[in-house]
Amino acid sequence: MKVTRHWAGAATALVAAALLAAGCGSSNSSSTSSTTATAAAGSSTTPDTSSALGSPKPASGSPITIGLINLETGPVTFPEYRQAAEDAVKYVNQYKGGIGGHPIKLATCASDGTPPTSARCASQLADKHPALILGGADTGGPGSFTVWKRTDLAVIGGIPFTPVESNAPNAAQFISVSVGDNAAASTYAVQKLGVKKAAVIYTDDTQGKFTGLGVIANVLKKLGVDVKTVPVAPNASDFSAVAASAIQSSPDMVYVNSPNACPGILKALKAVGNQAKIFGIDPCTSPPAIKAAGDAAEGLYFAQPFDSLDSGTPDAKLMLAVVQKYGPKDLALDSIAQAGFGSVMNIQAALNDVKTIDTKSVLAAIKNDKANANFLAHDYTCDGKQLPGSTAVCNAYQKMKQVKGGKVTTVDDQWISGASLYRPTAP
Repeated sequence: MKVTRHWAGAATALVAAALLAAGCGSSNSSSTSSTTATAAAGSSTTPDTSSALGSPKPASGSPITIGLINLETGPVTFPEYRQAAEDAVKYVNQYKGGIGGHPIKLATCASDGTPPTSARCASQLADKHPALILGGADTGGPGSFTVWKRTDLAVIGGIPFTPVESNAPNAAQFISVSVGDNAAASTYAVQKLGVKKAAVIYTDDTQGKFTGLGVIANVLKKLGVDVKTVPVAPNASDFSAVAASAIQSSPDMVYVNSPNACPGILKALKAVGNQAKIFGIDPCTSPPAIKAAGDAAEGLYFAQPFDSLDSGTPDAKLMLAVVQKYGPKDLALDSIAQAGFGSVMNIQAALNDVKTIDTKSVLAAIKNDKANANFLAHDYTCDGKQLPGSTAVCNAYQKMKQVKGGKVTTVDDQWISGASLYRPTAP
């Protein structure tokens, strides 16, 4: 078997992008991990956990190296992506026969989320001659993709934080965040909850404007909603005036698009007597954020690209069984971890019958214009048409969730997409 895998200012915006797009991603991995792992432990100790693994089928051939760059140093880190991917690799190697009988060898490099560091990581990984690259949770994609292009390596899966990985011809993304989730949530608010008037609170920086104005307000207006946009300074600490401005015109919904300020804004909305439905971005619902917001987070709607791990689906049971078996015990079972685990599972399924693993065959197997099973997520179709302005994104569908009793629950079991309503706006 042949195996063939203005910057200083932008760095700040890219870290903000990670916070906006991350599905419960941790700005402090220890605080997130301890809460979510404990909550998941109850779900993963059911009697049928081990049976979900199936029968062992260990791989025994020569290894296939797959590279991974992940953001694990700096103020915003996502170690759970790598940890979950490593668990999936162990499962695939022991129970699925690897890829075509060959075990996967995961070569990793930790980034700080800046393009120069990610470029250095990419060069180091390229020297290991990987068959392909597993996309990670890394905001330094603009740096690494210059290396992947030069070395002709396919990048499959991961978290599409920036437009680079969302549009690279040598990439395929199984999910959409920042755009897909907020477009879906906005669509749900109008079509299912009857919202006619909305206020959108957004952080007044590059990424905040992109998501708050370019995605959320953009889609809501296309649906005929009367939208008021309310900026909040990135360094603001008092949100009472912002909250008062948001509810001044008695909206049906207030949409909070401010990752660092979410708990404070939710508390301020409650303090000023908000009666509107509240929507938010995924980071607003991380365990630390929900704890900080207290009862002010109750009722908050948001969208995620995955089924919940307590959904009881075969995929959910399998992931819980695998992480229980392989650990680590403090793994944060959030949507970042689901993306890491699911990306490995999708790659194995797509490439298992491919005879020669090189860039051409990898992209051909993934980009086949068919509806392919997507682990824990909606089917993916890599035809370049699933999300405007994101030709490498193969699926924009989401599940709607809500905070109830301090916990995240699925409120609508139907997959929903706002992709047909979203159109990229000029910067």
